[in-house]
Amino acid sequence: MKLKNNDIRLIAEGGGQSLALISLPLAVPGFSNFLSSWLIRTPEGTVLVDCGVAGSYPYLKKALDSLGISPDLLLLTHIHLDHCGAAGYLCRDFPGMKVFCFERAAKHLINPEKLWNATAATLGTAMAEAYQPPLPVPAQNIITREQLPAAWQVIDTPGHAPHHVSFLVNLAGQRVCFGGEALGVVAGRGAEDWFRDGVRRTGIRPATPPKYIPEIGRASMKKLAAGQWDLFCCAHGGAVTDRTLPERALKQNQFWEKEIAAGLEKGLSEQQMIQLMVRDDPELADLAFYTEENHQREIYFIGNSVRGFVRFLTEQKQGA
Repeated sequence: MKLKNNDIRLIAEGGGQSLALISLPLAVPGFSNFLSSWLIRTPEGTVLVDCGVAGSYPYLKKALDSLGISPDLLLLTHIHLDHCGAAGYLCRDFPGMKVFCFERAAKHLINPEKLWNATAATLGTAMAEAYQPPLPVPAQNIITREQLPAAWQVIDTPGHAPHHVSFLVNLAGQRVCFGGEALGVVAGRGAEDWFRDGVRRTGIRPATPPKYIPEIGRASMKKLAAGQWDLFCCAHGGAVTDRTLPERALKQNQFWEKEIAAGLEKGLSEQQMIQLMVRDDPELADLAFYTEENHQREIYFIGNSVRGFVRFLTEQKQGA
């Protein structure tokens, strides 16, 4: 696979198959190398896993054009706009491309207005302007898991989102898992520039936004722990080979629930709980080495993850 763009990183190659990571920059601090799309090329066809937001689509289109690629299939790990926002643009420019997502979420691709309005309200004006509204995906482009090529296995992995799925496939001599954010966010191969010294570390940042239910998220982590994979491809941050990743994510998840529950009992504010987790979670020690922009991005998402546990624990207490 000849690379023609510095934003395309070859991750694996062999047997006429290849896996590459396409970086999708966004004009927001900390997002120069945070959104991405996975590109799989085999003799049977070309597949993308996730596709970034509408605002980063020009970079995805440029990368595909530079390689002379027309994707045959788009697989979406979940229907958050930073993963599916460019799907309608891809269908516009590649009308023969098929799209798969968790079946009950497909309606949000066909009619994305509600998804966009909710996302824009959450993001705020500046981030919403960078993301840009999605285009609808034509209903005829969407397929079910029964219609997927036999090589692809779908694993339901809700938690980070209720409509989250992961994918397993044999590729370039490896068993590859595309796990979205089911285990959180890890700086894998391709995220070296997150760090001031360019040396990659692989701590886990939880991705547990509201409405989060720990039991459901942990069940998905256990599924991925039991899965047969050699390479784990995260939705943000690149690829890792650490088979202990699911167990580490599970241990971290349990630690967060315990510590945040204690923080609520003490009357800690959200900001105090963010500081507590950054201080006491060993998986977050890597933050000390992040560049300022990437550090601030992660602090923002840590706050979102704290809110997921706070809402769950608060509702549990109120319902007790």
